[in-house]
Amino acid sequence: MPTKTSSKESSDYTDDEQEETPRQPYFVPPPSKRLIIKRNGSSITRQIPKPTVLIDSREKSPFDFSRFPNWIAEVKKQKLNVGDYSVEGMEDLLVLERKTLTDLITTLIQQRIRFFSLCEKMTRYRWRGLLVEASYEDLKSPYGEYTLAHPNAVSGTLDALESRFGIPVIYTSRYRELAEEKAASWISKHFTYWYLESNGMGRVLQEGDL
Repeated sequence: MPTKTSSKESSDYTDDEQEETPRQPYFVPPPSKRLIIKRNGSSITRQIPKPTVLIDSREKSPFDFSRFPNWIAEVKKQKLNVGDYSVEGMEDLLVLERKTLTDLITTLIQQRIRFFSLCEKMTRYRWRGLLVEASYEDLKSPYGEYTLAHPNAVSGTLDALESRFGIPVIYTSRYRELAEEKAASWISKHFTYWYLESNGMGRVLQEGDL
């Protein structure tokens, strides 16, 4: 397994605390119930475990998954070879890299080669994703005086990155709670499909549906 390469190890890293968050409006609360799994019309949800999320021990401001007990069983911190998040039992299969907007811009401008090396390593995982704590609208808006980076250059680089490395770019929100919800949902569903498939139950939640 390759050695982890991350912008968090660089002196140029921009702390998450510097990310300016807009005033939070009202959002619909996340689901409170389990992901429903049925076979032959009957629920088998209770037979399916919830994932234990692995968080890289070098994450400076990790996501808080405590609000999603319906999706996530628990979290553990440990050093990951690649990425910021994975799942116990899926360490060699699933990887999620997290970037705030400020960190993303800094990485693409100042740590470009290092970051692309990380992306190359992520291609060895069956399920991979780059989660951006910003919307596409945020990405395409002027960044202000703190950087000379142009929004078109940043968005174009992400499109090229996704095309070359096959890493889905998951745009979320600068509101941390929404980004956490998206990550928890993404991890939970990938784990559930993998568990069902690995245990001979088929890669489907409910017959005739997803």
